[in-house]
Amino acid sequence: MIGRFAKLGVYQELLRSGYFYRVSFAGALALASYLWDRGNGSLSTVGIALSLASVVINGTPIIWGAIRGLIERKVNVDELVSLAIIAALVEGEFLTAAVVSFVMVLGALIEQATSDSARKAIESLVTLSPEIATILVDGQPRTVSTADVKIGDIVLVRPGERIPVDGVIEKGLTAVDESSMTGEPIPQEKTLGDPVFAGSLNQNGVIEIEASRVGEDTTLGRVIRLVSEAEVHKPQTVRLIDRYARWFTPTILACAGAAWALTGDPSRAVTILIVGCPCALILAAPTAIVASIGRAARSGILVKGGRYLEDAGRAGVVLFDKTGTLTQGKPRVDTIVAVQGTDEKKVLERAASVEQDSTHPLAQAVLKAAGYAKITIERAEEIFTEIGLGVRGLVAGRQVEVGSAYLAGGTGNLPEGLRSHLERFKENGATPLVVYQDQVPLGILSVSDHVRPSAAQTVGALKSLGIERIGMLSGDHEKSARLVAESVGLTQAWAGQKPEEKLKIIREFQEAGDSVIFVGDGINDAPALAAANVGIAMGAAGTDVALETADIALMNDDISKIPFLIRLSHRTLRTIKWNIAFGLIFNALAVLASGGGLLSPIMGAVVHNVGSVIVVISSASIAFASERGVEDI
Repeated sequence: MIGRFAKLGVYQELLRSGYFYRVSFAGALALASYLWDRGNGSLSTVGIALSLASVVINGTPIIWGAIRGLIERKVNVDELVSLAIIAALVEGEFLTAAVVSFVMVLGALIEQATSDSARKAIESLVTLSPEIATILVDGQPRTVSTADVKIGDIVLVRPGERIPVDGVIEKGLTAVDESSMTGEPIPQEKTLGDPVFAGSLNQNGVIEIEASRVGEDTTLGRVIRLVSEAEVHKPQTVRLIDRYARWFTPTILACAGAAWALTGDPSRAVTILIVGCPCALILAAPTAIVASIGRAARSGILVKGGRYLEDAGRAGVVLFDKTGTLTQGKPRVDTIVAVQGTDEKKVLERAASVEQDSTHPLAQAVLKAAGYAKITIERAEEIFTEIGLGVRGLVAGRQVEVGSAYLAGGTGNLPEGLRSHLERFKENGATPLVVYQDQVPLGILSVSDHVRPSAAQTVGALKSLGIERIGMLSGDHEKSARLVAESVGLTQAWAGQKPEEKLKIIREFQEAGDSVIFVGDGINDAPALAAANVGIAMGAAGTDVALETADIALMNDDISKIPFLIRLSHRTLRTIKWNIAFGLIFNALAVLASGGGLLSPIMGAVVHNVGSVIVVISSASIAFASERGVEDI
């Protein structure tokens, strides 16, 4: 990246600024110069003037940045680009100088625009926090700004409202969708004394909460702060090209000066500057990165910047979120058990009849199962939801209840066969729904979130690439997390992890010298995605916050693409290294030939362009990389 744009947030509104339009105008001047002289045998005055104007606009800031870098003893790709522009001007290739400066500055602008993720992620997080809250004053509701709520206030939250503070339920029963904090898709039943968190969604009960944390101290406030801090402290790797730029530019200048001093022939010094013009070296990384990003996009992988593609190949640790990442994030009915004398379809039909108007994820799983079974659902009447227990209604004159075993007095009222199935479902991490008719149990539905079919294969492929540390960071309980980890072959798993705890684990790996890839999809994953060396989000099912924070997005939620991404990164790094090695050797031989008087300035121009073409062809081969196997790419 051009040094002036290396820090996140320096130009947060680049695409809206006048600078973007100046860069575009300079590019248009270069295009006009090409069109003006197209077909002519020589450069015209107008064409040269247009090219020089373009160089002044785009090239001058690069050269000035290189000079400042040298003064501050910070050498990077700016110096190489400056040398290329100056050599092209000396050579009389004014259009080449204009194109080089335009491409490099435009690339920096585009990368800055795509990397400004922290600000966008925070904007999305802020929308989760309601701007107003209802507090009870002497038992009477009063609407106030959320910022005015104090610790100890009693906050009234109605069905469908987002909870504005962290606190404890003082009155009422409800189900709370905490997916924004934990990632779990099934709402949690809440009753007296249970904690609730800001940003979570109150679904179906009226509750009164005693505020314990407000404003920036709430769980949501801490997540926002963690995202901001993680983005600022994200590990920054040095790009391959910058490592070579530190000594390449001084070496070429020294060779040119030595040739002039030893031979007294200034044309040899000019020829060295021309053949030493590091076009091949400059193109070594960008062309490979562009080809790789394009290849990744064809496979449904959106890479937001070349640095992240390079870093993916250096990773030694891969960590996954559980729900919506390793699992599908969509609960479904996987087992139906009926009492003797009742068939499974009857149990499913009765359950679907009373659940048909519910938006609860468990109800949607029941309805989907009924649809697959092509069951005709009867219209239920007098539907009533009993908070924390389930739902009941009249179906064909019979009272049907679906939910917890405690709807009808507890598990003691279940036959021995159903009771053993109920315990087994719980042991396997599933949610059991008991179906009653006239308070007599008909059967049990087991609802669970299933592991993605490709998860185990993906973990195996990562191990085959030499990545031994593969783990899971989950907000779910220990039993569920352990079952998923064992089923996909993970080496480590952490359960019950809050956003700050996920962040802490990632930083511990990084402090030990490991480069970390984290894969997630939820708001609770945003700090981890921002802090990891490479954050990968699920593009279709992931939240807007996760997508904005992540460095890479899997557009089809296909985690089996991750091994291909890493292999592609390995291929890209090898290609960049080969390009650099070729460029260095090619330039060294050309410099020696120029210093020995074997090449004239015109011949030098031809030779150095040949090197650039070879590098471009080498990089273009990445576009044909196969997704199958390490050896293919």
